[in-house]
Amino acid sequence: MTTDSGPSDPTAPGDRPLGTADPAGASDEGTPFLRQDPDASGATELARELRRLRGLVAGSVYEDVHDAVATVRGLVEHLETVGTVVRPSEYATWGVPEHLAANPATGSRNPVSPPLEPVVFPDATVRADLTLGIEYQGPPGCVHGGIVALIFDEMLGLANAASESVGMTADLRISYKSPTPLFAPLRFEARQERVEGRKIWATATLHTGETLCATAEALFIEPRGIRDADRGRPIEG
Repeated sequence: MTTDSGPSDPTAPGDRPLGTADPAGASDEGTPFLRQDPDASGATELARELRRLRGLVAGSVYEDVHDAVATVRGLVEHLETVGTVVRPSEYATWGVPEHLAANPATGSRNPVSPPLEPVVFPDATVRADLTLGIEYQGPPGCVHGGIVALIFDEMLGLANAASESVGMTADLRISYKSPTPLFAPLRFEARQERVEGRKIWATATLHTGETLCATAEALFIEPRGIRDADRGRPIEG
């Protein structure tokens, strides 16, 4: 991880970096973070069913599903005619519902996104417990390393947001310690380490039970001219 020289003792009393407060006050459950409001149109529920479809198609062998192909094609053509395309250039700002819902890591309307439901603790640590199915497979029986990287990048960005920072990923480094199993409880945890000007550093871990699967370190850069009002928004990428 690329770093600048920082405080010799970043945890010294009175000199604790942003987002690394004493964890003694943290609760066991955490507070839901990045909760997205239900979509009255049914789009969120549609995305949920499409996630089920992805798992079935990726993890099953069929003799003949041409009838299902015709059904899905008809659904796609129907959605093309009734939907209004939301263009990124039309977002009022980062972190608005249209932006978050399309996110490939946490988007409630994106069928690609894994079941990531992060919570935040008083010390600004962000945690997510989830299980990943075969649609996220890399090596047989294991989660694809690129999926691990995707979730790490999201969690690190959320840790920054929990500390009221806004940054875009400049350097993401992952150390894979052991295979990450499919169909097993996984726990991602991320926290911001320090901020120096526009540079933001954060770290994260991935465990299954007591086994450390991977660690991540990242450098983020705050965009020039970002409005103060945006600092609390969950921005990543």
